[in-house]
Amino acid sequence: MPETPSRRLLVVANHTESVPQLMDQITQRARDGWQIALMVPPERHPDAPDWTPEDACRRVRRAAGGRPVTLVDCGEDAAATIGALAERGECDAILLSTPPEHHEHWHRHTLPKRLEALGIPVTVIPPDSDSSDSHGFPVGWMAGSQIGPST
Repeated sequence: MPETPSRRLLVVANHTESVPQLMDQITQRARDGWQIALMVPPERHPDAPDWTPEDACRRVRRAAGGRPVTLVDCGEDAAATIGALAERGECDAILLSTPPEHHEHWHRHTLPKRLEALGIPVTVIPPDSDSSDSHGFPVGWMAGSQIGPST
């Protein structure tokens, strides 16, 4: 009997205006059998609305229909941690929903190029519903152009 390929989704998210779209993506992936891990990078602006990792985990678990959700520590630098997880083969796809100021860290760590080289699909959900900017990511990563493979 052929082995079912792993389907491990790393969700990297802060509380943004795009939370409903993020939860829809998580629900879809959970229904498709993905294992879900969640990383909540710290928000750097004191007046920015954000959620605690515990609150985010509860919401993601609810969106995942009660499936287990693993909370991943982002370490000193979330972008570096994401790169290390990807390079160790600990995720098969990434769902990113963070404010634009977090995206510069991805570029500083050359994460887009590294993830593309590893063949890890990434879906970026813009931080607000009016955003059409790709934030410097490959256009194919934007949620409007790619829901992200679930096979």
